[in-house]
Amino acid sequence: MKVLVIDEWIPWPLESGKKIRTFNLLSRLERTNEITLVAYATLPEEKGKIEVMEKHGIRVVPVEDVRLKKWGLRFYLDVFLNCFSRVPYSTQYHVKKVFTETMRQAIERHKPDLVHCEWTNLAPFLEHVGDIPKVITAHNVESLIWRRLAKSTSNPLKRLVARQQAERIELLERRWYPAVDLTIAVSKEESQVINGYRANVSVVENGVDVRFYEGFGGVREEGGIVFAASFDTFANQDAVDYLFQDILPLIRNKMPDMKVQLVGKDPTKKMRSYARNDRNLIATGFVPDVRPYIAKASVCLVPLRIGGGSRLKILEAMAMRKPVVSTAVGAEGLEVTDGKDILLAEEPEDLASKVFRLMERPKERVQIGEAGWRLVREKYGWDNLAEKQQLMWTALGKRKGANQ
Repeated sequence: MKVLVIDEWIPWPLESGKKIRTFNLLSRLERTNEITLVAYATLPEEKGKIEVMEKHGIRVVPVEDVRLKKWGLRFYLDVFLNCFSRVPYSTQYHVKKVFTETMRQAIERHKPDLVHCEWTNLAPFLEHVGDIPKVITAHNVESLIWRRLAKSTSNPLKRLVARQQAERIELLERRWYPAVDLTIAVSKEESQVINGYRANVSVVENGVDVRFYEGFGGVREEGGIVFAASFDTFANQDAVDYLFQDILPLIRNKMPDMKVQLVGKDPTKKMRSYARNDRNLIATGFVPDVRPYIAKASVCLVPLRIGGGSRLKILEAMAMRKPVVSTAVGAEGLEVTDGKDILLAEEPEDLASKVFRLMERPKERVQIGEAGWRLVREKYGWDNLAEKQQLMWTALGKRKGANQ
């Protein structure tokens, strides 16, 4: 089966949950399909990324990246002007004519049986693919994330912008999820939201390469907390603020030398300032392998208040037999059981208490870590999830053949 995938970027290196998911599924689905990936790329700087994908059997058609560089004056002017548009800024930013033309040429040349859109905000490109069956992966129901930001922020301007973007993104979701042949959600909770849009929706959960994580050794546990994430998202930035302003002071009152590792790309200036002023805090920035950092910690803490989808950071910790303390939002989308394979709490006092509990009870740390490992091994391996997505692709491919 020939499948053309469109994405905002080449999913390498594996520095964010979305890239981890896309790469792991496509690299397995390639075994039984001919996959062409159309994505923005800057050459020759990103030639190595293309080589990695092609090494895994995925053909890459790069699109000249004409998007504005983020955080400059022109970018902020573009964001401001979007206030007067009905289009979500993420769509305005990514949907460019050069991508449409490159995608059309790829369709003409490779004649795919299916077009798979790897991000909802790119859905307007699907207007240009004709009657080929179409799929969207909703890595998150983005409008929910923006609504949660509007509720959680105390900044009036940020609240206004978040509400505005939530409304626009919901219009995009309501327009495109019912328009395609299938929308893939990553959790049952989000599939229910998408079903409410009268869309055809199925679930392929997020996963983890259990063998990759469980086989790691050679690093001695040093104690402390780890929070591994991609810190270029406002959901994870808010989680760090929650940790340092509300949760960690309570922990430090009882355990003043508690170590904290923030592991992941693009820590903000505020996070780096936390690290400069705290000898027991490390903000690593991008690391090629998170396993040594998870291995050093005694507890994985996920203090998310905003978010969607399901949490690869939790699955990675569980695959390394590490106990996890999380908010309900942090564990949303995962079939976890509080007190068995994870500890859940909402308020800072309760989150701090759960961390104390695990630090003081090494036997319980082991029990919860083992239960989490069994859960990911049975439910969240990428091979099984790729098989689920393959069945969906195959059904749509047969539908196309029957209609010809």
